[in-house]
Amino acid sequence: MNAPSKTHEERVLTSLLLVALITAGVALAREGPNFDNVIDGWNLFTLAFFSGALTGFLVWTRVSGVAPTLKLAGPHRHPWLAALVLGLACAAAASYLNRTFASPAGRSIAAEIDAVTEGKGGRWHVTVKMPDGRYQRYVIPQDTATALKNQKMVRLSIARGALGYDYIAGFEPVRP
Repeated sequence: MNAPSKTHEERVLTSLLLVALITAGVALAREGPNFDNVIDGWNLFTLAFFSGALTGFLVWTRVSGVAPTLKLAGPHRHPWLAALVLGLACAAAASYLNRTFASPAGRSIAAEIDAVTEGKGGRWHVTVKMPDGRYQRYVIPQDTATALKNQKMVRLSIARGALGYDYIAGFEPVRP
């Protein structure tokens, strides 16, 4: 292949990877608030992101035959972009799968309500003091926020996520 067509091919591939990166970023941004409702969601995000990024990097270097380097010029940037794309996509997919295929809420705990606040984009949050003394913030629907506004306690329904991470599936006020 001659140099101009190789340069054009490299630009097209970079453009496709950037579009995939933006798409994966949007998917993670849409799924991101659901990480708030996963107990220890940071562990789920970290595991999914880094395993996806490592897989993306290794698969790209293996399939394309480009030797891994720390350079970000020319075709050497493709494994790094592929790593970011697959890392973001795996994090979004892990949250979606954990939440969507969760077993029904089988247990619940009561927690003291610290605050019910409105966040960005019309999202509502409830901050609770857990029985172990830690403060946690969860995303709630607006109708649940109005029901919890003047309450002191909330019952958190906990579902077992499909990937093993517990998920707060429901919120209801505890009546005295």
